Amino acid sequence: MKRKIIEKHKQGVRVMDLCRQHGGAASSNVKAAEEFVKHFAKLIEAEGYVPQQVSNCDETGLFWRKILKRTYMMAEEKSMPGHKPMKDRLTLVLCASVSGDCKVKPLIVYHSENPRAFNTLKVTNENLQDMWRANPKAWVTRDIFVQWVNMFIGPANKKYLTENNLPLRALLVLDDVPAHLPNLANNILEEFKL
Repeated sequence: MKRKIIEKHKQGVRVMDLCRQHGGAASSNVKAAEEFVKHFAKLIEAEGYVPQQVSNCDETGLFWRKILKRTYMMAEEKSMPGHKPMKDRLTLVLCASVSGDCKVKPLIVYHSENPRAFNTLKVTNENLQDMWRANPKAWVTRDIFVQWVNMFIGPANKKYLTENNLPLRALLVLDDVPAHLPNLANNILEEFKL
């Protein structure tokens, strides 16, 4: 939302109009976002990072079996006894460099370690092009996130920086969800502490 507000502001939309559109929060969001952008740009410049050394990581939830609110279901089906809408969820975590040419294999968290579809298709976790983990609520835990950082982000960044003759320094931008440890650097394997 902050990015959309900033873009509208850059295009000339007045702060007062943004406040009306976004319920008054736009003024403080615009100022906070502008301050963050300035602070982050100074950090990047002061530390000498290039876009290939800066990566962003974020997660999203996908309710892949949830019935839409607007659907062509009969009214009787919605009110049947025992009917509960499906809410199967998986969480997908993606990471890529700012330049876009270093993409890390995604992390997928589902409530089952070995779904039936895997057995039917004879798929194992090792065959997948991503990291598949299980959690009863399909959430990314701190342990799962640290595993992913050490198994995929660290090696991918080190390989990419080495192949492109860049200094072995990387900056990983994260939001403040509980799974992202504030002291993540303490949990990274020594070989990936760039």
